[in-house]
Amino acid sequence: MKPKYEIMKIEKIILIIFLTAQLFVTSCHREYCIKNIDGCTIAVTEEPIESIPANIIEHIKRGEKSVDSIKSPVIGHALTTMTVEAPESSLMNFAADALREQAQRHTRQRIDVAITNKGGLRSEITEGAITFGDIYNVFPFENRLVLITLNGEQMLRLFSEIAKEGGEPISGARMEIIGYPDNPRCGRVKIGGKEIPTDKEEQLKREYRIATSDYLAQGNDGLTTLAEGYNKKEYTITLRDLMIEYIARHHKRTKGVSAHKDGRVKLIDATDK
Repeated sequence: MKPKYEIMKIEKIILIIFLTAQLFVTSCHREYCIKNIDGCTIAVTEEPIESIPANIIEHIKRGEKSVDSIKSPVIGHALTTMTVEAPESSLMNFAADALREQAQRHTRQRIDVAITNKGGLRSEITEGAITFGDIYNVFPFENRLVLITLNGEQMLRLFSEIAKEGGEPISGARMEIIGYPDNPRCGRVKIGGKEIPTDKEEQLKREYRIATSDYLAQGNDGLTTLAEGYNKKEYTITLRDLMIEYIARHHKRTKGVSAHKDGRVKLIDATDK
Protein backbone atom coordinates (compact mmCIF):
# COMPACT_ATOMS: atom_id res chain seq x y z
CA MET A 1 0.00 0.00 0.00
CA LYS A 2 1.36 3.45 -0.92
CA PRO A 3 2.61 5.51 2.09
CA LYS A 4 0.49 8.54 2.80
CA TYR A 5 2.08 11.71 1.48
CA GLU A 6 2.27 14.20 4.35
CA ILE A 7 2.42 17.68 2.82
CA MET A 8 3.53 18.45 -0.71
CA LYS A 9 5.88 21.35 -1.26
CA ILE A 10 3.41 23.13 -3.51
CA GLU A 11 0.76 22.95 -0.79
CA LYS A 12 3.18 24.49 1.69
CA ILE A 13 3.88 27.34 -0.71
CA ILE A 14 0.18 28.03 -1.26
CA LEU A 15 -0.49 27.98 2.49
CA ILE A 16 2.37 30.41 3.17
CA ILE A 17 1.15 32.76 0.42
CA PHE A 18 -2.39 32.80 1.78
CA LEU A 19 -1.32 33.28 5.39
CA THR A 20 1.08 36.06 4.46
CA ALA A 21 -1.54 37.84 2.36
CA GLN A 22 -4.12 37.55 5.11
CA LEU A 23 -1.68 38.87 7.70
CA PHE A 24 -0.84 41.84 5.49
CA VAL A 25 -4.48 42.71 4.76
CA THR A 26 -5.81 42.40 8.31
CA SER A 27 -2.83 43.63 10.34
CA CYS A 28 -1.51 46.74 8.63
CA HIS A 29 -3.65 49.70 7.58
CA ARG A 30 -2.91 53.38 7.32
CA GLU A 31 -3.33 53.98 11.07
CA TYR A 32 -2.08 50.58 12.34
CA CYS A 33 1.13 48.59 12.15
CA ILE A 34 2.42 45.35 13.66
CA LYS A 35 4.03 45.80 17.11
CA ASN A 36 4.78 42.19 17.92
CA ILE A 37 4.17 38.66 16.63
CA ASP A 38 3.46 35.63 18.79
CA GLY A 39 3.60 32.09 17.46
CA CYS A 40 2.91 28.55 18.51
CA THR A 41 3.25 25.05 17.12
CA ILE A 42 0.11 23.54 15.58
CA ALA A 43 0.26 19.78 15.10
CA VAL A 44 -0.62 18.55 11.62
CA THR A 45 -3.53 16.15 12.10
CA GLU A 46 -6.71 15.20 10.31
CA GLU A 47 -8.77 16.83 13.02
CA PRO A 48 -10.17 20.33 12.30
CA ILE A 49 -8.35 23.19 14.01
CA GLU A 50 -11.06 25.42 15.45
CA SER A 51 -8.67 28.25 16.33
CA ILE A 52 -7.96 29.08 12.67
CA PRO A 53 -10.21 31.91 11.45
CA ALA A 54 -12.92 30.92 9.01
CA ASN A 55 -11.58 33.18 6.26
CA ILE A 56 -8.18 31.46 6.46
CA ILE A 57 -9.85 28.05 6.28
CA GLU A 58 -11.70 29.21 3.17
CA HIS A 59 -8.44 30.33 1.56
CA ILE A 60 -6.85 26.95 2.35
CA LYS A 61 -9.81 25.07 0.86
CA ARG A 62 -9.53 27.09 -2.34
CA GLY A 63 -5.82 26.30 -2.41
CA GLU A 64 -6.51 22.60 -1.92
CA LYS A 65 -8.86 22.59 -4.91
CA SER A 66 -6.18 24.25 -7.01
CA VAL A 67 -3.54 21.73 -5.88
CA ASP A 68 -5.87 18.79 -6.53
CA SER A 69 -6.45 19.99 -10.08
CA ILE A 70 -2.66 19.88 -10.60
CA LYS A 71 -2.11 16.51 -8.90
CA SER A 72 -4.97 14.51 -10.38
CA PRO A 73 -4.26 14.33 -14.16
CA VAL A 74 -3.01 10.91 -15.31
CA ILE A 75 0.30 10.91 -17.19
CA GLY A 76 0.72 7.17 -17.72
CA HIS A 77 0.27 3.70 -16.28
CA ALA A 78 2.44 1.36 -14.25
CA LEU A 79 2.30 -2.22 -15.44
CA THR A 80 3.49 -3.41 -12.04
CA THR A 81 4.04 -2.01 -8.58
CA MET A 82 7.57 -0.62 -8.10
CA THR A 83 9.12 -0.29 -4.66
CA VAL A 84 12.35 0.80 -2.97
CA GLU A 85 14.49 -1.81 -1.23
CA ALA A 86 18.27 -1.92 -0.85
CA PRO A 87 20.55 -2.96 -2.39
CA GLU A 88 18.49 -3.17 -5.62
CA SER A 89 14.80 -2.84 -6.36
CA SER A 90 12.35 -2.22 -9.17
CA LEU A 91 11.80 1.48 -8.42
CA MET A 92 15.52 2.11 -7.92
CA ASN A 93 16.24 0.57 -11.33
CA PHE A 94 13.33 2.45 -12.90
CA ALA A 95 14.53 5.82 -11.59
CA ALA A 96 18.13 5.27 -12.69
CA ASP A 97 17.22 3.91 -16.13
CA ALA A 98 14.77 6.76 -16.74
CA LEU A 99 17.38 9.30 -15.62
CA ARG A 100 19.99 7.91 -17.98
CA GLU A 101 17.65 7.72 -20.98
CA GLN A 102 16.17 11.17 -20.45
CA ALA A 103 19.55 12.76 -19.75
CA GLN A 104 20.82 11.46 -23.08
CA ARG A 105 17.75 12.81 -24.87
CA HIS A 106 18.00 16.25 -23.27
CA THR A 107 21.74 16.74 -23.52
CA ARG A 108 22.44 14.76 -26.71
CA GLN A 109 25.47 13.29 -24.97
CA ARG A 110 26.40 9.67 -24.34
CA ILE A 111 25.78 8.89 -20.69
CA ASP A 112 27.84 5.99 -19.37
CA VAL A 113 26.29 5.79 -15.92
CA ALA A 114 23.31 7.36 -14.16
CA ILE A 115 23.28 7.53 -10.39
CA THR A 116 20.61 8.80 -8.05
CA ASN A 117 19.90 8.08 -4.38
CA LYS A 118 17.38 5.73 -2.81
CA GLY A 119 16.78 8.29 -0.04
CA GLY A 120 15.33 10.63 -2.66
CA LEU A 121 12.63 8.12 -3.61
CA ARG A 122 9.99 8.89 -0.99
CA SER A 123 7.15 6.63 -2.05
CA GLU A 124 6.36 3.70 -4.31
CA ILE A 125 4.58 3.57 -7.66
CA THR A 126 1.61 1.23 -7.53
CA GLU A 127 0.24 -0.72 -10.47
CA GLY A 128 -2.31 1.27 -12.43
CA ALA A 129 -2.73 4.93 -13.29
CA ILE A 130 0.18 7.27 -12.50
CA THR A 131 -0.80 10.87 -11.74
CA PHE A 132 1.27 14.01 -11.36
CA GLY A 133 0.60 13.71 -7.63
CA ASP A 134 2.11 10.22 -7.57
CA ILE A 135 5.33 11.50 -9.13
CA TYR A 136 5.48 14.41 -6.69
CA ASN A 137 5.14 11.84 -3.90
CA VAL A 138 8.08 9.82 -5.20
CA PHE A 139 10.24 12.81 -6.20
CA PRO A 140 9.29 15.66 -3.83
CA PHE A 141 12.62 17.49 -4.07
CA GLU A 142 13.71 20.10 -6.61
CA ASN A 143 16.83 18.15 -7.58
CA ARG A 144 18.17 19.19 -10.98
CA LEU A 145 20.08 17.30 -13.64
CA VAL A 146 23.87 17.53 -13.57
CA LEU A 147 26.45 15.87 -15.83
CA ILE A 148 30.01 15.27 -14.65
CA THR A 149 33.03 13.27 -15.76
CA LEU A 150 35.06 10.88 -13.59
CA ASN A 151 38.13 8.82 -14.45
CA GLY A 152 38.50 5.09 -13.79
CA GLU A 153 40.21 5.51 -10.42
CA GLN A 154 37.49 7.87 -9.23
CA MET A 155 34.79 5.50 -10.46
CA LEU A 156 36.18 2.66 -8.37
CA ARG A 157 36.15 4.90 -5.30
CA LEU A 158 32.59 5.98 -6.11
CA PHE A 159 31.35 2.40 -6.34
CA SER A 160 33.11 1.60 -3.07
CA GLU A 161 31.04 4.40 -1.52
CA ILE A 162 27.88 3.02 -3.11
CA ALA A 163 28.68 -0.40 -1.61
CA LYS A 164 29.16 1.14 1.85
CA GLU A 165 25.77 2.83 1.51
CA GLY A 166 24.21 -0.57 0.81
CA GLY A 167 23.55 0.14 -2.85
CA GLU A 168 22.06 3.08 -4.74
CA PRO A 169 20.02 3.36 -7.96
CA ILE A 170 22.46 2.90 -10.88
CA SER A 171 22.08 2.47 -14.63
CA GLY A 172 24.70 1.55 -17.22
CA ALA A 173 26.79 -0.34 -14.69
CA ARG A 174 26.81 -3.61 -12.77
CA MET A 175 28.54 -4.15 -9.46
CA GLU A 176 29.19 -6.65 -6.71
CA ILE A 177 28.73 -5.87 -3.03
CA ILE A 178 30.64 -8.20 -0.74
CA GLY A 179 29.64 -8.78 2.88
CA TYR A 180 26.26 -7.02 2.75
CA PRO A 181 24.76 -5.87 5.08
CA ASP A 182 27.22 -6.24 7.98
CA ASN A 183 30.42 -5.02 6.35
CA PRO A 184 29.69 -4.13 2.72
CA ARG A 185 32.53 -3.45 0.30
CA CYS A 186 32.80 -3.24 -3.45
CA GLY A 187 33.72 -6.21 -5.62
CA ARG A 188 33.90 -6.20 -9.41
CA VAL A 189 32.44 -3.28 -11.36
CA LYS A 190 31.47 -3.29 -15.03
CA ILE A 191 30.48 -0.21 -17.01
CA GLY A 192 28.96 -0.79 -20.40
CA GLY A 193 29.80 -4.46 -20.02
CA LYS A 194 33.53 -3.82 -19.47
CA GLU A 195 35.46 -3.91 -16.22
CA ILE A 196 37.37 -0.84 -15.10
CA PRO A 197 41.10 -1.48 -15.73
CA THR A 198 43.18 -2.58 -12.75
CA ASP A 199 46.26 -0.72 -14.00
CA LYS A 200 46.45 2.72 -12.33
CA GLU A 201 47.74 4.51 -15.41
CA GLU A 202 44.96 3.03 -17.53
CA GLN A 203 42.39 4.02 -14.92
CA LEU A 204 43.46 7.65 -15.15
CA LYS A 205 43.13 7.57 -18.94
CA ARG A 206 39.56 6.26 -18.90
CA GLU A 207 36.77 8.81 -18.62
CA TYR A 208 33.09 8.16 -17.87
CA ARG A 209 30.20 10.60 -18.27
CA ILE A 210 27.82 10.54 -15.30
CA ALA A 211 24.24 11.79 -15.02
CA THR A 212 23.15 12.57 -11.48
CA SER A 213 21.42 15.25 -9.39
CA ASP A 214 22.82 18.55 -8.21
CA TYR A 215 22.39 17.25 -4.65
CA LEU A 216 24.60 14.20 -5.20
CA ALA A 217 27.06 16.15 -7.36
CA GLN A 218 27.91 18.09 -4.21
CA GLY A 219 29.11 14.86 -2.58
CA ASN A 220 26.07 14.26 -0.37
CA ASP A 221 24.65 10.97 0.97
CA GLY A 222 28.11 9.47 1.39
CA LEU A 223 28.97 9.68 -2.33
CA THR A 224 31.77 12.19 -1.80
CA THR A 225 33.69 11.26 -4.96
CA LEU A 226 30.94 12.80 -7.10
CA ALA A 227 32.07 16.22 -5.84
CA GLU A 228 35.37 15.64 -7.68
CA GLY A 229 33.61 15.51 -11.03
CA TYR A 230 35.00 17.69 -13.81
CA ASN A 231 33.54 18.98 -17.10
CA LYS A 232 30.50 19.72 -14.96
CA LYS A 233 27.31 20.87 -16.69
CA GLU A 234 24.23 21.88 -14.75
CA TYR A 235 20.73 21.97 -16.22
CA THR A 236 17.53 23.66 -15.07
CA ILE A 237 15.27 20.62 -15.57
CA THR A 238 14.45 18.64 -12.43
CA LEU A 239 14.72 14.88 -12.08
CA ARG A 240 10.99 14.86 -11.38
CA ASP A 241 10.22 16.49 -14.74
CA LEU A 242 12.53 14.01 -16.46
CA MET A 243 10.50 11.18 -14.89
CA ILE A 244 7.20 12.75 -15.98
CA GLU A 245 8.45 13.06 -19.56
CA TYR A 246 9.75 9.48 -19.50
CA ILE A 247 6.44 8.05 -18.25
CA ALA A 248 4.35 10.07 -20.71
CA ARG A 249 6.56 9.11 -23.67
CA HIS A 250 6.59 5.40 -22.83
CA HIS A 251 2.84 5.47 -22.22
CA LYS A 252 2.34 6.56 -25.83
CA ARG A 253 4.71 3.87 -27.12
CA THR A 254 4.04 0.87 -24.89
CA LYS A 255 0.92 1.80 -22.89
CA GLY A 256 2.82 1.65 -19.61
CA VAL A 257 6.08 1.53 -17.68
CA SER A 258 7.59 -1.13 -15.49
CA ALA A 259 10.89 -2.25 -14.03
CA HIS A 260 12.26 -5.21 -12.11
CA LYS A 261 15.43 -6.39 -10.43
CA ASP A 262 17.89 -7.63 -13.03
CA GLY A 263 20.98 -8.39 -10.94
CA ARG A 264 22.84 -5.17 -11.71
CA VAL A 265 23.75 -5.15 -8.01
CA LYS A 266 24.92 -8.62 -7.03
CA LEU A 267 25.44 -9.62 -3.43
CA ILE A 268 28.48 -11.80 -2.70
CA ASP A 269 28.92 -13.71 0.54
CA ALA A 270 32.06 -12.50 2.32
CA THR A 271 33.10 -16.10 2.93
CA ASP A 272 33.36 -16.60 -0.85
CA LYS A 273 36.04 -13.93 -1.14
